[in-house]
Amino acid sequence: MTTEKMTLERLRAVIESYGASATRWPETERAAAAALLAESAEARALATEAAPLDALLDAVPAVAPTSAMRAAILAGAPRAKARRGDGWRTFIGELGGWRLAGGVLAASLVLGIVSGGWLSLGQTTEASSPDLLQLAQLDDSLTEY
Repeated sequence: MTTEKMTLERLRAVIESYGASATRWPETERAAAAALLAESAEARALATEAAPLDALLDAVPAVAPTSAMRAAILAGAPRAKARRGDGWRTFIGELGGWRLAGGVLAASLVLGIVSGGWLSLGQTTEASSPDLLQLAQLDDSLTEY
């Protein structure tokens, strides 16, 4: 609840926005508005002026929107702009979501490690061949070259 006193201008704005019925006013402003209505004849006049319009609006039956009306409103609504990275999100969503994409990534990682291990099994090294590190350093201590 507010501890400040409500002004007539603020009460006018509340009545124009929410109507003359205090049950429709924001809870935070009800006490201040009720206090202003109790002490000011002008405030009571504002509420009395708005009461007939409230009665007319309350008499109008609520209309449920048809599917055609809903479709027309949604068609006229502005579309959100595509953000950077939305393409990847859409692509991964079409693939089945992040769980499937993570599983595919893990499977490809395992396949790469396993296939690298199999390829290295086929290579043989001869015992008489010089150490590759010595060749890379161009060590002159090797006499066979």
